Amino acid sequence: MAGKRKPKVELAWQSKIKVETVTVDNPFYSRAHQGAGANPVKIKAQINIRESAIVTLAARKQINEAQLAAATRFRALYEAMGGAGAGSFDYTREPVDGGGSREPMTERQIRAGQELKRCREILGVRAYDIMSKVAGQGYAIGELAKSHRARTTLADYLKDGLDELARDWGFENAGNSRKSKTATCADVTKRI
Repeated sequence: MAGKRKPKVELAWQSKIKVETVTVDNPFYSRAHQGAGANPVKIKAQINIRESAIVTLAARKQINEAQLAAATRFRALYEAMGGAGAGSFDYTREPVDGGGSREPMTERQIRAGQELKRCREILGVRAYDIMSKVAGQGYAIGELAKSHRARTTLADYLKDGLDELARDWGFENAGNSRKSKTATCADVTKRI
């Protein structure tokens, strides 16, 4: 019997955009006009939930506001470092034609690198690796793990890491005080 060929399966095109309506902080909210009907604290907005895995988890209510704020801050630090981090300098090499000398690291990059180093110490090697791939680089959990069990494990590592960072950065209390210190994403980007 001759070998049977498997039928070709064509992959269907999938849009990278999936827009959903979510409730977010009003960027134009003013405390001076608190209580006015035209000045709500929260508003409805349309966002692309496939923009990153973190946004998808937040839209599906699988992470809370403190975890989202921690992921947003981690992503801002990661992007401030230039993605995968700054390369080393080689002052002995002469610049190649068309290529200028390398720019020195800015103060912002140095602070971001120090904070990311502290994050690595808090989270540990494996959780930091997962955090940098999902929150920093924007990988989906399904891209990193194929089986259901592996995806669940990665999601648990991610959520636990976000809890640790949220507590460390003051977005969420550790259960010791009565009031929660939950911050908004706008507050997070102002701090960096």
